[in-house]
Amino acid sequence: MPPPANKAYQLKVSLLGARPPIWRRLLVAPDTTFQDLHRIIQLAMGWQACHLHMFQAGDDRLIGDPAEDFDGMQNFQDETMVAVSAVLNKEGQALTYDYDFGDSWEHEVRLEKVLPGDQGEPLPRCIKAVRQCPPEDVGGLPGFYDFLEAMEDAAHPEHVAVREWMGGEWFEPEFVDLDDINQALAERDALFSETESEPDIPPARDFFGLSPSQVYELLQNPLNCPSVFKPLIDAEAVNRELDTAPVIRMAKVLVEAMKGKGIRLTGKGNLPLKQVKAMIEAGGEEIVAPMARYSPIRSEEHILAVILTRVLLEIAGYTKKQKGVLSLKKTAETRLEKKGWLMVYRDLLSTAFSRLSWASMDHYDGLDEIQYTAPFCFWLLSEKGEQWRPVDDYLEDMLKAFPRLPLAAYPVVYMSDEEQARSAMRSRMLTLYQLLGLIELDPEHARLRSEGEQMMRRTALFEGLFTRV
Repeated sequence: MPPPANKAYQLKVSLLGARPPIWRRLLVAPDTTFQDLHRIIQLAMGWQACHLHMFQAGDDRLIGDPAEDFDGMQNFQDETMVAVSAVLNKEGQALTYDYDFGDSWEHEVRLEKVLPGDQGEPLPRCIKAVRQCPPEDVGGLPGFYDFLEAMEDAAHPEHVAVREWMGGEWFEPEFVDLDDINQALAERDALFSETESEPDIPPARDFFGLSPSQVYELLQNPLNCPSVFKPLIDAEAVNRELDTAPVIRMAKVLVEAMKGKGIRLTGKGNLPLKQVKAMIEAGGEEIVAPMARYSPIRSEEHILAVILTRVLLEIAGYTKKQKGVLSLKKTAETRLEKKGWLMVYRDLLSTAFSRLSWASMDHYDGLDEIQYTAPFCFWLLSEKGEQWRPVDDYLEDMLKAFPRLPLAAYPVVYMSDEEQARSAMRSRMLTLYQLLGLIELDPEHARLRSEGEQMMRRTALFEGLFTRV
């Protein structure tokens, strides 16, 4: 899983196939979007951002600018909505960055280290640069080698031509100015303002009063979007409503059981059944284990709410597993004593959006962007969530705002792409929001045939957290 936001990524960007090697070592924030990473690589390597580009993750996901996917056949994930930490989250992981599909410049982007966040200087930053990248439109690596041969040999028949092509400038392959790179990185917003428009977002009329820039801010960090929601929460109201969140009730039971010697896990690494049942009782069977009325509970593996509670605590840094025992970290115990459960809840909320993989919650393939667009539902809840309204109304509004969502669904014969998107929003977004205590559902669990009748409204906990500016 991705590291905390207060870390820094050390990336090595290498131009594949180049001999001798051409590469850059960069420090970036884990929550850097792929759009920004594209800009950072362009400036660090020395490209001119005048051709198409695309990222390809290790699982073959394609991430890029949807405006460059002219026929929609590539099914790009929108690079403005995907954080680097959503793809690279373990040291040694890598992805590819393709630039200029004619010359075919392929780069490897490898996560070398996860470092402490306080690096003394602002991010992003280039800390080492080795050799100049080739000139634009030189003809790929073969053309680059021919270019170097002609440039370096005054007697070469093409020497004069390549010098003229370079505007009379000399090309020194070994020379790189690190200061120039870092100055450009610091000024990248201004440098790209004329060449890149705002993220490819549908018209503002589909955003129910928000501007595209506000939507972008909301999607990037729903817990820190001052143009949409006030940055300071109503701590008194939130504290008063904390126990209405099933995740907090279950977390309290789990944390209490971990105190002392911890919890001995099963041979499969699961919580013992006694602990699972205690967490279900605390969370409310109708909400966290609705199928328990039809069949007996046999394992943690079948209770998503229990799994999510345990995983969120682990990713947020509260628990550890060692020699088959799940225990509370000493630092987490101290933090809990000093800061209380409000801080735990905020940590779990932040982790749910920035570091949890929502795709693991169901079987729908290709719909990862639901996670990145889901914060828009907070705006919808703030707009009309005071009264009970059909869940389908919210799902319809989400698809109006992000009509490309269904296009990423993997085709199946038994459901349309839109039906898959709606179902995945229910199983991921609504399940998580209910677990976090942000919404109420009526009925709390709807069977497939009655989903169209299910209603939803925001909670008092939501209102304490999200106050419109």
